Amino acid sequence: MSKTIEPNEKYLNINGIHFHYLDWGNIGHQPILLLHGFMAHAYVWDDFGQTFRNRYHVIALDQRGHGETQWCIDGAYSIYDYFSDIVCFVEILGLRDLIIIGHSMGGRNALIYTACYPENVERLVLIDARPGNDPASSKALKNLIKHIPLQAGSCEEVVEKINTLSPYLSKEVCSHIVVRGFKKMRNEMMLPKFDVGMIQQLEKLDYDTEDLWPFLQNVNCLSLVIRGERSSFLSKKVAQRICRLIPNAELREIPKSSHFPAQENPIALNEVISEFLNQRR
Repeated sequence: MSKTIEPNEKYLNINGIHFHYLDWGNIGHQPILLLHGFMAHAYVWDDFGQTFRNRYHVIALDQRGHGETQWCIDGAYSIYDYFSDIVCFVEILGLRDLIIIGHSMGGRNALIYTACYPENVERLVLIDARPGNDPASSKALKNLIKHIPLQAGSCEEVVEKINTLSPYLSKEVCSHIVVRGFKKMRNEMMLPKFDVGMIQQLEKLDYDTEDLWPFLQNVNCLSLVIRGERSSFLSKKVAQRICRLIPNAELREIPKSSHFPAQENPIALNEVISEFLNQRR
C-alpha cells in the first residue's frame, strides 16, 4: 500500500440532520460511495480508501445516527429514511456514474437506492447484506449487538469485547474501530457514538428488517455480491438467490472472514472488488 493519507472530513446538512463524511480526494474521477453497516462508522473503510483513492474519488458516509453524524431525536431510522439521505447526498455532491458499495445495513441501503435510481449507478457491491429476514440472520444480528458494549470503563475493555466477535479480527483493527466509534465522557466512561435507540427499535421488531426482495429485479447494473466464507448473517443459499434475481450479478466469497470481510481479510476483499471494477461492461 502507498503512503498513508488521511481523508478530508467534510460536513453538510440533509433532511434537517448534520452529516459527516470522509472524502479521499481525487475529485473528477469516478466516485465510489461507501456505506457502513449497523453500529459502525465511515472510518471502517480506511483500508479500502487507502487502496482505491488513487484510481477513484472515494467517499465514506457516516449514516444518520452513526459516527460523527447527528442522531435523530424522532427515532427516524427506517430504510426509507436512510434512502432519502442517500438521494439528497448524491444530488448535492453531483455524483454520477456511481459505484456504490455497502456492508450489511449499508448494503441494504445501497440496494434500494440502486433499484430506485438505476440511471445514477454504474456498479453495485453488496457485502454480507441480507435483503430479507430469516431466523439465522436475526439470531446473528442479536448476537452481534450483545458483543458491542453500550458503556465501558476503557477503550481496552471495548476492544476486548469486540475482538471476540470473530477469530479473524485483529486487535489493531478492533482498536481502530473503537477509537473512532466510541467517546469518553466526563465520568471517564466510554460510550458508543451510534444512537442506542436504534437497538431498542430492533428489539421491538424482534430483529427483523424491511423486505427488499422485490427491489432486486430493478437492479440492472453490474453487481457483485460478497459474503464472508463463514458468515452467519448471509448464507450461501441466500447469496445465490440474490444473484439469480439481479440480472447482472456474480457471487464471491472471502476466505478467513465472517460478517466483516473488509476488516477481517481486507487484502482478499480489495482484490475481489478490484477485479470486479476492472471488468468491462
